[in-house]
Amino acid sequence: MPEPLELVRVASSETRRQILRLLRQGFDHPEDLAKKLKIRRTSVDKQLLELFDWGLVDRAAVFPAGGRPRIVYQATQRGRDLLELLERVVTEYSQGFRADFERELEALEARLAAGEIAEEMYFKRRKEIEARYRLIL
Repeated sequence: MPEPLELVRVASSETRRQILRLLRQGFDHPEDLAKKLKIRRTSVDKQLLELFDWGLVDRAAVFPAGGRPRIVYQATQRGRDLLELLERVVTEYSQGFRADFERELEALEARLAAGEIAEEMYFKRRKEIEARYRLIL
């Protein structure tokens, strides 16, 4: 059995998450995924294999009239659930991070208003807070 944190490695790939997002809408062919993502087909194939091995996507053969069968992929329920969980975690984390920023800024402004710190210290400390929270600003 693989290490549980291996799933974090699999899910941390932006390319794999983009593939899951596209595949949760329905079936798609690797060549079409490569075009949509503007990456090489071989890269898509590699990512799909990893997602398939983890049960996050499934594949099926489509038989067009008069043509060769094509293998298409679709996100499994497990894949859709994982993507939803990741998106929810990111949203909740971002909201908490923003709340921390606002709380620190309010506390700093309260100290300035109460005369506990000088304006120079306020601006210096504000720059530090904004630098720490720059990812959400």
